[in-house]
Amino acid sequence: MGETDEKETAPAATTNETQKPETPQPSADGSEVEPKETEKLLGNVTSEQEPVATDEKPQTKAGSESVAVPNGEEIINIPEEEVGGGGTTEEGKKDTVEESGKTDKPNKVQAEEREVKPKKVPAGAFKLPGFFNKNKDKPKEADGADNELLEKNGGEPGEGKDAAKAAEEGKAGAEEKPKRTGGFFANLKLRNPFAKKSAAPEGGAEGADKVPEEEEKDEVTAEATDKPVGAEEVAGDAPEEKKPTDEEPDVQAPRKGLLEALRVPLASIIPKRFKPVANGEPEDDIELGKTPKNRAGLASMETLDDSLKDADTKDTVDKAGANGTDAEALVKSDDKEAKDKAAEAEEDAQERSLLQRVQSYRCSVDDIAIIAGVMIFLILVALIIAFTFVGKSEPITAPVRDGKYIETVTNCGRVEGILEDGSFAFRGIPYAVPPVGPRRWKAAQPIENIEHCWNGTLKAHNSTDVCWQFYADGKVDGAEDCLTLDVITPHVRYDNPLPVVVLVGAESFTGDSPGKLRPSTRYARARDVIFVRPNFRLNVFGFLALEQLTKATHPPTSGNYGLTDLIVALKWIQLNIPHFGGDPKSVTLFGHRAGGTLVTALASSNKTNKLFARTWVSSGASIFPGKPLVDSEKANALYMGKVRCETAECLLDKEDEEILDAVPDVWRRTFPDLPAADENTTAQHEWLVLDGNIMQQHPADVWSADVSNTVRYVIGSTTHEAHNSKLHLKYTEWTPELVTRHVNESVVGQLGLTEEALRRYNATYQGLVAMVSDIRTVCPLLTITEKLQSSQFYVVSQTGGELGMADVDSDVQAILGRYEPKTPEQRRYVTAIQQLFYHYVSHGEIKHELRRKLLDVGQDALPTYNTDNCLFWIKNDVVPRYARLD
Repeated sequence: MGETDEKETAPAATTNETQKPETPQPSADGSEVEPKETEKLLGNVTSEQEPVATDEKPQTKAGSESVAVPNGEEIINIPEEEVGGGGTTEEGKKDTVEESGKTDKPNKVQAEEREVKPKKVPAGAFKLPGFFNKNKDKPKEADGADNELLEKNGGEPGEGKDAAKAAEEGKAGAEEKPKRTGGFFANLKLRNPFAKKSAAPEGGAEGADKVPEEEEKDEVTAEATDKPVGAEEVAGDAPEEKKPTDEEPDVQAPRKGLLEALRVPLASIIPKRFKPVANGEPEDDIELGKTPKNRAGLASMETLDDSLKDADTKDTVDKAGANGTDAEALVKSDDKEAKDKAAEAEEDAQERSLLQRVQSYRCSVDDIAIIAGVMIFLILVALIIAFTFVGKSEPITAPVRDGKYIETVTNCGRVEGILEDGSFAFRGIPYAVPPVGPRRWKAAQPIENIEHCWNGTLKAHNSTDVCWQFYADGKVDGAEDCLTLDVITPHVRYDNPLPVVVLVGAESFTGDSPGKLRPSTRYARARDVIFVRPNFRLNVFGFLALEQLTKATHPPTSGNYGLTDLIVALKWIQLNIPHFGGDPKSVTLFGHRAGGTLVTALASSNKTNKLFARTWVSSGASIFPGKPLVDSEKANALYMGKVRCETAECLLDKEDEEILDAVPDVWRRTFPDLPAADENTTAQHEWLVLDGNIMQQHPADVWSADVSNTVRYVIGSTTHEAHNSKLHLKYTEWTPELVTRHVNESVVGQLGLTEEALRRYNATYQGLVAMVSDIRTVCPLLTITEKLQSSQFYVVSQTGGELGMADVDSDVQAILGRYEPKTPEQRRYVTAIQQLFYHYVSHGEIKHELRRKLLDVGQDALPTYNTDNCLFWIKNDVVPRYARLD
């Protein structure tokens, strides 16, 4: 066999001599370097092994012998020295080692050969499962292919020692790897693309050019496999070829999926900066080759460089029998222990629960600040959403049937309203027992008995009859069973009650009710208020005071029946208006003309406590009767002769028409004018009386005595309140001469005040009407407000119409949306008066900037009313002596 070795190594020696003039020489004492270095590396392990007999088996091409062990691995023993026939001398052994050494030039051929037919994997000193270790039946001379390559390319006998030294350094690195259990930086090995590569191999420039090509091909070959380069290679081990044999057990790694195949190339591109911590120790890093279950990690760039540059060392070790050294057993045992620890660490990390991972995480000050900021932000968002939804919650409303009908309840049963112009109207709802039969001329009685209620649902769709009354044109109309009311509401909801406005309208005590105070469905919706308009008794059915009627009543009283109707209506509102969406604590009494007089009387009565919160009186009377009930009964005795009755029973038996026909002409409606000289002897009829029940004192006396009155008042009128058709049609055209003559014929002329009065008001019809309005209504109301602490006074001066006057209906028509503005000033006036009224209704007070005692409402509401004319009439005892009574 020695001859065979010499023949095989001869061409390699010839080739290497031309490439490298200098080769390493053996030691001076002639001893073998390689066995000593191996002994030094293996330490106690080699000393304990028995010497291997040199004549047991002839040397193969690799010069090694494989011995099977029980665990399925094999150890290849390298014979130290062979003597005897066919044995290898020291010189022959040297040649054999040198023969296995590779130059850089054949490395390229070997890399290309591995691409086509990969047989050896630079996987360190242990056998890797996977693609490169598939067991196939091969002859024991499997390395012949490599030897053939070596024969073609040649070798240098002097390179054997360098290759052996490189192999020994690789083995030493394999022994040192398991000892890398230091701190964080000891385990961390990152790819450094800027690391300086080792010097070119001894092959010279040609070999240096081949190394990058081999490195690139090795990386491509490693990526094509299911398993990355072994962990031992990271530590610097020289990879060895493990030749499968028939005696070797079949070891095959499980196949990995596409995700695992992509995992290694990605890890090589994106290095990990930090290693996760599990149970206080760093987890395995695949990039450093520490993976559980014998999975090889990705080698670093430096390791790959070293492995490629030392490729000749790998072949030398393979042919010299490096696979059979005892170092492999040592490396395997240490690496196996390290791998087991890595596998256990990974399993522990996988078995940890989410809570344990969270507990093991250490929060920094920045983390705590970020978490606190996020929590505060979420709380603020939740509060904003909560307040938004609470403020804009779904309203609790009554259902609408067929898009136009809506139902609600009262103390007497269910009622059904109808949709009109955006609001719901309930018309003709009874609020008191009908005042018919024996209840004629009796105080109103609330409905407390089921006999006066209805069955099922009341269809409150249409208006009912008004109470008996005289109209301005002489027409008589109405009914005795008339105590009903209308409710106009924008919606029937129960969670957001709206303010309530009670309309009390009548041109006089004899009729024309409700006059201009008809509720507006459009303004109920536009202004978010509820309008209630009750019918009440007028004329002799509402205010007749007679001795016969007083004696037939217990307690004895008569008159003021219309006031009792309004009181019962206010009680009904307090009880039932929440079912219509109204607020019983925000009720405003709005009276116009005779209705304003009734509102003023109710505000001074002790029977109306807590039934309303505020009043708005427009052009009402200011002078109330001061006669006791007995005097009023005597003044009305004339009526008994007209109706031809002497007892109360006779009056109760009379028909409605007979009762109305007996009303004297002097009791009917009168039209305002300048006071005449004989007016005191032919004074107008006084409808309101001090009955001792509803009205116990004169209102002026009540207001003067009760300074703690909590009811608020807004009282006002218009500049031309006294305008009427009777006065206007007295003359075809009112010239200054006619105006002067008309003033001279009145009390003003008798007092010698004509010249001063005309200077103040001018000699026109508009001036005459303004003079009459001040004497009869405006200035008397001003005197009342001076006695009321919680009151304000206004006068509308914005003119309009064909005559250019602010007539008696200018304010109420604008408030209810029926005023037709023709100029910009008139449009501004409508806005000003509406803002004044509805702000007062909703908030119970006038706007802050207008909280003055006197207001002049022109195109704007201003606290600039001039009281000079009123003071002039008060000084001359014309006001309030001649104030209007009704």
